[in-house]
Amino acid sequence: HDPNEPRVGWVEGVAILAAVAAVVFTNAINDYQKERQFRKLNAKKEDRCVKLLRDGREQEVNVKEVQVGDVLLMEPGDLLAVDGIILKSHNITCDESSATGESDALKKDANEHCYVISGSKVLDGSGSMLVTAVGTNSFFGKTMMAMREDTPDETPLQIKLDHLAEAIAKLGMAAAVAMLFTLVVKYFVQLALSGEDMPDGGEIFSDMVKIVIQAITIVVVAVPEGLPMAVTLALAYATTQMLKDNNLVRVLSACETMGNATTVCSDKTGTLTQNKMTVVEGTLSLKSFSFMDGAKTWRSEVKDSVAEVVIEGIALNSSAFEDKDEKGNLAFVGSKTESALLGFIKSLGASYSTLRADAKLAKVYPFSSAKKSMSCIVESPQGKEPYRLYVKGASEIVIRSCTHYIDSEGEVKAMDDAARTRFDQIISTYADKALRTIALSYRDISSSEFKKLNDEDPPNEKLVCLGVVGIQDPLRPGVVESVRDFAKAGVTVRMITGDNLQTARAIAKNAGILLKGGLAMTGPEFRALSKADQTEAVKRLQVLARSSPTDKTIVVRRLQELGEIVAVTGDGTNDGPALKMADVGFSMGITGTEVAKEASAIVLM
Repeated sequence: HDPNEPRVGWVEGVAILAAVAAVVFTNAINDYQKERQFRKLNAKKEDRCVKLLRDGREQEVNVKEVQVGDVLLMEPGDLLAVDGIILKSHNITCDESSATGESDALKKDANEHCYVISGSKVLDGSGSMLVTAVGTNSFFGKTMMAMREDTPDETPLQIKLDHLAEAIAKLGMAAAVAMLFTLVVKYFVQLALSGEDMPDGGEIFSDMVKIVIQAITIVVVAVPEGLPMAVTLALAYATTQMLKDNNLVRVLSACETMGNATTVCSDKTGTLTQNKMTVVEGTLSLKSFSFMDGAKTWRSEVKDSVAEVVIEGIALNSSAFEDKDEKGNLAFVGSKTESALLGFIKSLGASYSTLRADAKLAKVYPFSSAKKSMSCIVESPQGKEPYRLYVKGASEIVIRSCTHYIDSEGEVKAMDDAARTRFDQIISTYADKALRTIALSYRDISSSEFKKLNDEDPPNEKLVCLGVVGIQDPLRPGVVESVRDFAKAGVTVRMITGDNLQTARAIAKNAGILLKGGLAMTGPEFRALSKADQTEAVKRLQVLARSSPTDKTIVVRRLQELGEIVAVTGDGTNDGPALKMADVGFSMGITGTEVAKEASAIVLM
């Protein structure tokens, strides 16, 4: 080292160490901050109390302290955190859509349908269950633990950078070897041509070391040390920008993977749709409407007397009610169908609670799966008769019991063959759109007839048909436009759902996912195919219905084998494995389960 020059040899080494530290800490701090936000997101939801029987008395304990052998008390609105077997059931209905993808509510009893899985929500009824599995041994826990197995795959950008680094390294090494060879040859040729005596071994060795250092310098210069830091800082900036758009990026590399996605596999229930049954079409008093705006127009067009009968019948002939959910928002608790109907009259400006408070119920006939209807009798002081019967249920069965109907003028007419055919056509049209059809009807009952009634069999005969409504879990706003934008960008959208094929087809067509030439099939059918046939089928596959978590992962794997960059969106426990396996997984922050959020790389807040 020249004593007259400053000692700056250390600067390069420190600069490289600083760059490496910046890359490592930027990644680590970013991931830590996002994970901390994610943990906060779930901590409040997980910290709740449940009622159970322990040591022969009723207790309220933290959900984390529930043990196998406890008898858990079930009430409408409860979110079950454990697996169990029903001991006592008073019309318990559970929503297992977040765990299985099945959008229909399931009846539970102590005999045939007695097993309850964690992640279910009690919609209606009450009872008790024996806890059989908690924590990591429960259905929810097993799925959650499967999500935590670290299998980090390289992202598309990492693969491209690896190829670039490899190419630079090869080129650099080739240039260094060529330069080393050239300089060595030049050194000895110049020595030979100079005519001087050959220097001693120490001097030749010193000169050779200098030549090797020059060759090594080429290799060092060729390596882009700043590239990893530039990429990391760019991605870290991207995550902060995405957070402003309510996207919580849990894995830094997901930002660039998202931009490389070539196909999106989306869940239906709760992701494309709202997971909230809604009246989307109806024909009441022979006047049709679509969605809530159309319903308000219908209300202004029909006679007040007809609208009052419809609203009163829905409000009184129902066991659903409005209450605050776990997030503090008002929501209907009870059967999804009844909640949809109450939501319908609420949109018309009616208050079900006021109507119930003013009315006096004389008899109630709860929903019967055998009769597929629900009835109630109320005292009707202003009516033609002292009592009025309201009936609602499966449209084919209720209309079969109708002898009259209300026409567009609000007049009661006899149900002739032409009218019956018209109602059948309405039901058929709604069924083709995969809508659940519910018929509403009523009739007045005299005092003498009322006295003859028993408490078991509702007098569902000689009814006056008010009309039919079609109920469906509607698409979220903006879904159709998003699918169209994906198509323009060359990204294929596929729907993979646990729901039935007919409903899945209808929703996929409405969303613009199922197109001409596209394939729609069920999970069991897809699973039964050979690996080669699955690979061929997945190229045209646009809708996969009745799919299990395993089916979803098979589809993702087959697409990845074809070289696709797969993004998966979902909100349910059953979406967890596919979210984890995908190149980038998106979960719903508000409606999503903890399993889905744990498995995803990006949480949509």
